[in-house]
Amino acid sequence: MSGTEQQRERVRQTLTEHVGAAEAERITALAATSVALSTHSEAGAPLGVSRFGGDALLPPDTTWPEHESRALELLAVLDLTALAPLNPELPLPHHGVLNFCYAPAEQLVTGLDPGESDGWRVIHADPATAVRTAPPGETKRHHERTLHGRPLLTVPDLEDLPPDEAGELPDKLLDGYRELRDDENEPAHRIGGWPDLIQGPVLENSGKELLLAQLDSDDRMDWCWGDSGSLYFLIEEQDLKAGDFSRVWLEMQCC
Repeated sequence: MSGTEQQRERVRQTLTEHVGAAEAERITALAATSVALSTHSEAGAPLGVSRFGGDALLPPDTTWPEHESRALELLAVLDLTALAPLNPELPLPHHGVLNFCYAPAEQLVTGLDPGESDGWRVIHADPATAVRTAPPGETKRHHERTLHGRPLLTVPDLEDLPPDEAGELPDKLLDGYRELRDDENEPAHRIGGWPDLIQGPVLENSGKELLLAQLDSDDRMDWCWGDSGSLYFLIEEQDLKAGDFSRVWLEMQCC
């Protein structure tokens, strides 16, 4: 039995104890694989050149992105060659790197205002031709930390469940979810899967939208989005399959 199959069985058994076999089976069927990211080497396999912070790997002649005349900060470089095989459910390209950029924290870009649409960028590059590029001028360069990853099965939050799936069992479901997450003491950085919600749903019920990445507040990286919030980078499935990362949008939620 693979690691994700073991995780799926644990989800099924844990939820069965709280909400019964029928509800547990329906929710387990909605579980989706993600790749949990960590800066701790014992937390998973090395992910190629993936890292938080440091310098970007940009296509030649790329202009560093800005928001309101200020350069965005580079948060992460993710190596798709290493990541894609760990999460076959997410139709990631199997080659290249993704640079995740976001506005300086004091600008507090939430993604809810159309005028903020240049407050983040996801830039795809071919490592064979990419240029290692330091953040310009006085832009904050986050400390570079190598990333490790492992497949992680995620379950939908109560607010992500269709109404007929949530039923009349929210308290019991919450108890089950808490038990499933008892051993999760790392910041919730992940690629794909279901998001960890703070305020409300970030995905539409159409099923066409996907969580490309969730980057959590993280003391080790000196990241704090609002009040201990998370950044959700979202993309339409058709755009992901086409490798069109210019259409990624973002939502920031905090407590």
